Amino acid sequence: MARPLGQAWAFLSHVPLRAEAYDRSECVNEVLAGETVMELALGAGNWVEVELPDGYRGWMDRRQLRPVTTMWVGQPLRLAELSSAWDNVAGGWLPAGACVRQSGSTWFLGEDEIRPTSKVPSPFDGGMADWALTMLGVPYHWGGRTGWGFDCSGLVSLAAALVGIQVPRDASQQFKVGIDVDLKEIQRDDVAFFQNEEGRITHVGLCDGSGKVIHASGEVRVDVLDGQDLRRHEDGVVSHRLAGVKRWRRLDGQPQ
Repeated sequence: MARPLGQAWAFLSHVPLRAEAYDRSECVNEVLAGETVMELALGAGNWVEVELPDGYRGWMDRRQLRPVTTMWVGQPLRLAELSSAWDNVAGGWLPAGACVRQSGSTWFLGEDEIRPTSKVPSPFDGGMADWALTMLGVPYHWGGRTGWGFDCSGLVSLAAALVGIQVPRDASQQFKVGIDVDLKEIQRDDVAFFQNEEGRITHVGLCDGSGKVIHASGEVRVDVLDGQDLRRHEDGVVSHRLAGVKRWRRLDGQPQ
């Protein structure tokens, strides 16, 4: 008999969240190690519909979840390093974006006690652009939001989370957050949004404050913002058309 629906947590590094309940369905997001979800409905086989804390919904394999059975302790920390090595973690490694907790000298992933076997992690100390630059060369992955593969909004949403800013998952939703910024007033960590020919927001990146944008397109890369055009640094070809620039604020109300 299947266990009752309830709150559950991901124990694997990064689990695909799919639009529909089958393996060939589009990967629209990921559930990262240590994150919790609310189980909403059972599907055929091992499929379960879940909701992430930010309200994002999708389908995943229930075998990649464990039920929450205890009150969790410790200070949560979202990892910022591209990869980090751990004992008692499936595969031995966790990517940037995974969530661990520290209680005294003890570390946890969900309800499992774990131990860092390389550098002890610490909260990221810097801005969104600072962190995104450490991810240069990470491959583009549709639906990805870890250090092992990003889509454009996955990169930006994780950068925001690491500096204490809560934003929606997708670029079109992120465009509704923050204050508008004039092109002459762009600062480092402002967020640039790009549109397709129909005017829909389809791409997002982070401004570095010197006329460049860090974004995930093929890979995490840096290209040049030339007026309304984003030009590839290697050949000057226009890749995206600017829709607008936003400035976000931290949870404490301070500008990023």
